[in-house]
Amino acid sequence: MPLRLRKTLGWGDGLALVVGIMVGSGIFRTPGLVASSLGRPALTFVAWALGGAVGLLGALVFAELSTRHPHAGGKYVYARESFGRRAGFVVGWIEALTYCAAVAAIGVVCGDYLSRLVGWPPRAASAVGVALIVTVTAVHLVGVRLGTMAQNLVTAAKVLALLGVLVVAAFAGSGAGWTGSLPGAPTGTALLGAMAVAFQAVIWTYYGYPDAAKIAEEMKDPDRSLPRVFLGAIASVTALYLLLNAAFVHVLPFDRIARSTLVAGDAAEAMFGPRAGTVMSGLALLVVLASLNGNLFVTPRVVFGLSRDGLGPRALSRVNAGGTPWTALLLVAVVAVLLAATGTFERLLSLAITFILVTDGFMVVVLFKLRARRAAAPFLVPLYPLVPLLFLCIYAVLLIGAMIEQPSITLIGLAALGFVGLVSRLVVAEDGTASAPDQPTA
Repeated sequence: MPLRLRKTLGWGDGLALVVGIMVGSGIFRTPGLVASSLGRPALTFVAWALGGAVGLLGALVFAELSTRHPHAGGKYVYARESFGRRAGFVVGWIEALTYCAAVAAIGVVCGDYLSRLVGWPPRAASAVGVALIVTVTAVHLVGVRLGTMAQNLVTAAKVLALLGVLVVAAFAGSGAGWTGSLPGAPTGTALLGAMAVAFQAVIWTYYGYPDAAKIAEEMKDPDRSLPRVFLGAIASVTALYLLLNAAFVHVLPFDRIARSTLVAGDAAEAMFGPRAGTVMSGLALLVVLASLNGNLFVTPRVVFGLSRDGLGPRALSRVNAGGTPWTALLLVAVVAVLLAATGTFERLLSLAITFILVTDGFMVVVLFKLRARRAAAPFLVPLYPLVPLLFLCIYAVLLIGAMIEQPSITLIGLAALGFVGLVSRLVVAEDGTASAPDQPTA
């Protein structure tokens, strides 16, 4: 049975996949939270620009890691190569669990928007979400090319739709939100705390760029393609987010943005009037459907990599004739469907930020160890070690802020990490840092 994935993806496929994952429901909801936390239009743009800058730091770190070890699995591979199989087990299965929950949540959100479009009752959202997860899974089971074609199409459609919103806003808006501030807007030292709270939402909205690492094994010419995917995704999404926030401020008064839980919907209502509900439901469906498709594409690659390396059941490393790790895909889909159907995914999603801050921060430590072992690599982080150290410090501050603001959730997340670590000591025999196998390509 072949144990390597085919190199079928060009850098454009990778870029569409990662942008499709990054631009999700977050940009529809978080601008209001950021505005209410910071209280001034200028500061909201500082937060969104800084979010792009932090994303760039992370993208540079992952670009080097992925070109050093261009194998399916992403973060788990780098942890294994640096600290051994037990570290790989912990990072890999925590990431797989987190993304299964994310797939479930995105599926239900897709179901919610589709139900609104066709006039079904809200209680149908979960069932429709399950049906959409099953449908997208069936598309990926056919093969890699069909899955990437679907991703390219949906991502292009949603980016064009969002750009259309920008054009309409430029003509329909009056600049109502560019001036003024909220009563009691934070100043001095209070502004630092407000920025920390707002920045968590910003970081979450930008997140998704590390998923390029999960498809490294399938990229043609990964030494050149992967850095282009990482950096291209961050640059394009940063520009899109800044422009969208400018559109919101151009159309709506700033205090209305700060009160809104769905800023894009309020902006659409101001621009399109009574048609806003249908317009925004259709646009939101495009946005989250691309994110669902992308997450269902990349998550099985983590499970496949773990199982191929002996850190999961060997049956989960099977690849079909279309190049899809089909058994891993089925496992991810089944878990996501169960979570979506029961609703138990909601608490898991609240732990996601803790897992991300810990595992991504750990990747900097991994990079230091890999650099010490072998300095040369196809892509090297510029200004080393300043760039990865700055990235690590920012994530450490955000984790401390999460512990202060949400102590119970953060401690549960850290306890879960500790539990998986204990399991790894019981079931994984540590035998060094074996490299990924070199079996023939499927």
